[in-house]
Amino acid sequence: MQSSKIGLIVPHGLKTLLEGVSRAVIANNPDDIAEFFALYFQELVTFRKELVEQFEFISGKMVVVCSFKIF
Repeated sequence: MQSSKIGLIVPHGLKTLLEGVSRAVIANNPDDIAEFFALYFQELVTFRKELVEQFEFISGKMVVVCSFKIF
């Protein structure tokens, strides 16, 4: 008899991403969840791009410049 178990691989960070967007939906109670998701992920991408721009390479070493926006 063969086993019917399916092995799924969940990408690293997916659980955290879903927890964050779920909490934001609960906190904001939007009328249009699909639109809220789109705006949430656009803001997240913008935040990540700005964060990456804060890193500078000096003498082959990574130096972190701390200037975070909180939204």
